[in-house]
Amino acid sequence: MKKRITFAAVLVCIFGLAGCSSEKAFGIANASKIELCSGSDGTTVEITNEEDIQYITDNINDLKFSRGKSSKDHSGWSYRLKWYDSENNLIEELIVMSEYQIDYKDYFYTSIDTDHEIDISFLEDTLKGVL
Repeated sequence: MKKRITFAAVLVCIFGLAGCSSEKAFGIANASKIELCSGSDGTTVEITNEEDIQYITDNINDLKFSRGKSSKDHSGWSYRLKWYDSENNLIEELIVMSEYQIDYKDYFYTSIDTDHEIDISFLEDTLKGVL
């Protein structure tokens, strides 16, 4: 009986730790608009063009991130992205710090993909109304 309890406890620990991965990949889908905000001057635009929504969403979804330090005491950022569904419900939100780093749910995450990055130029051009 004692062996069964020990074995069960070991299984719980193993499966419990398996769910605590420090990697993050996004699976954002079905967005009808994105709110893009500049961290430098507060300029905000609503993106409703389907191709632009898909481009930004794919750009984030294609990356895998590794969780780093807490971001609670950090105040500066480059861009905030918020995805909304057709009923204006918030699907996902994150802060873009750089081409390789985001702030998500009070933690910094760094891209582990060396051949792919967040397209900062696209976000900047969208804010300027170039696209």
